[in-house]
Amino acid sequence: MTEVITVRPNSTTSTTPAIHYQVAMPQPESHLFEVTLQVQSWQQRMLDLKMPVWTPGSYLVREYAKHLQDFSADIGEGKQTLPWRKCSKNHWQVETGTASVIRVHYRIFANELTVRTNHLDHTHGYFNGAALFFFIPGFEQQRIWVTILPAQPDWHITTALPEVPGKSNTFESVDFDTLVDSPFEIGCQRLHDFEVLGKPHQLAIWGRGNAEPERIVADTKKIVEVEAELYGGLPYDHYLFLLHLTGSGFGGLEHKYSCSLIFPRFGFRAKEQYHRFMQLVAHEFFHLWNVKRIRPKALEVFDYEQENYTSCLWFCEGATSYYDLMIPQRAGIYDTKTLLENLAKEITRLQKTPGRKLQPASESSLDAWIKLYRRDANSDNCQISYYLKGEMVCLLLDLLIRTRHENQRSLDDVMRQMWEQFGKQEIGYTAQQLQKVIESVAGLNLSGFFEHYIDGTTELPFNEYLEPFGLKVVAAQEEPVPFLGMKVKPKQGKELIEFVEAGSPAEVAGVNAGDELLAIDGLRVIAEQLSDRLKDYEVADTLELSVFHKDELRTLLVTLGAPQPSRYQIVSVENPTQAQKQHFAGWLGTSLS
Repeated sequence: MTEVITVRPNSTTSTTPAIHYQVAMPQPESHLFEVTLQVQSWQQRMLDLKMPVWTPGSYLVREYAKHLQDFSADIGEGKQTLPWRKCSKNHWQVETGTASVIRVHYRIFANELTVRTNHLDHTHGYFNGAALFFFIPGFEQQRIWVTILPAQPDWHITTALPEVPGKSNTFESVDFDTLVDSPFEIGCQRLHDFEVLGKPHQLAIWGRGNAEPERIVADTKKIVEVEAELYGGLPYDHYLFLLHLTGSGFGGLEHKYSCSLIFPRFGFRAKEQYHRFMQLVAHEFFHLWNVKRIRPKALEVFDYEQENYTSCLWFCEGATSYYDLMIPQRAGIYDTKTLLENLAKEITRLQKTPGRKLQPASESSLDAWIKLYRRDANSDNCQISYYLKGEMVCLLLDLLIRTRHENQRSLDDVMRQMWEQFGKQEIGYTAQQLQKVIESVAGLNLSGFFEHYIDGTTELPFNEYLEPFGLKVVAAQEEPVPFLGMKVKPKQGKELIEFVEAGSPAEVAGVNAGDELLAIDGLRVIAEQLSDRLKDYEVADTLELSVFHKDELRTLLVTLGAPQPSRYQIVSVENPTQAQKQHFAGWLGTSLS
């Protein structure tokens, strides 16, 4: 293992420890980052080291310490080793005695390419601070240096952290929070620099595919400009968009001065897929205000060792999801017709999720740690995504405010007021303070709205709120299909039943998620044929459904129900009034016609 160069950050005093990490990758094919932590001017007899169990923006305990191996400690330069012990799953303790310089060595297995984990192979190295670095309890506010030793001479380093003058491949973080908030990409990523509103931006792309950097940069500039106009400027000196192209991955993670994006490598040519990518860009960029700076009280100070509960994720992610549809339309990346189609798709997703009737948006926010990222066969029956429900609630709030104030106020004003009151100073807000801000902009007491649609499960009255804008939601069904109530997917040569809707004919008959579908009325059926086969039956018909249940053949009698809508559309009302046309134009900037 290469030794760490002894350094001392300029701000360190004789009583303040200097913290310096070195990250090496001598054998990238092993997927092992080799990390050395050097602590200088240490004055205590014990050094406690703790690894985060989660990373902000991704609300699940991920147990990053599970990837750590080969821990050791010494006083440096091959001298005395130091005794240590592991105290808990993420807590190591080193007996330092009188040593003032301590070096800790460990390796991190990195073979999971997501926006919240680490990945190292022959093509690049990527890591997130929470998944790679320890924090020293009591010294989280201390400056930290990070030196990178790239695996290959032609690999370069991309991160939002500033370089330390005069120190090769060395970067400085003002504290541990900032280190966690600053992912690193090391490799031959392609860099594209551009300027927006006088400030430098960079797009870094790793991986091959059909992405067109010039087009992405041009549209990203439009998104940055639109969002900056909403909030009244850009709260940073520079910003990095880090994009990974993979076979099928999709996602993003927000940071204060950068964002990580992952997208299918060949997902940029088809118009709908490209629009989805630009929505992802708009979403993560919007987060640099909403979540990274405007954040709930529970996330004002991060506790990296356990869940940080808040009931406001419906606003953190929901408002951001609403705007990731609106911003590309405002930026001219797609038109109003496309926007309304996208909103209709989200309404369809909501209305086709039975769990919306059981779980409120605020409860979904609290349950993020145990439900959203831990789906099972019953998830759609008992839960609803706070992204999705929050997005739809924010649509209604925007329409409500616009209707009451003739488009002179909107959800934009809520975001601006949250920015002024909480975001600029990074003061956390409570659920009550959030409601108060929304009410102040709306000029209404919204306790009933919150009771029904955020803290309750009352169905969202889309048509009531869309009507002033000359729009309505209608159910669509290309060809009526009697209702069975289960989803089937081919897997490893079997037709597996993945989901059975609560209260559906399938559930009543005794069908279970995990059963293997075999036949209807004695004739074999596969997943792609199921809908067509059901068209041969009428509502209230009883059919024989043959399945394997835990290897046991069962034939069940199922009585089919009435057809369910396959999707929902947003359409214009008949003969819209002049007032409706004006409201529509004020909302979306185009004619209702």
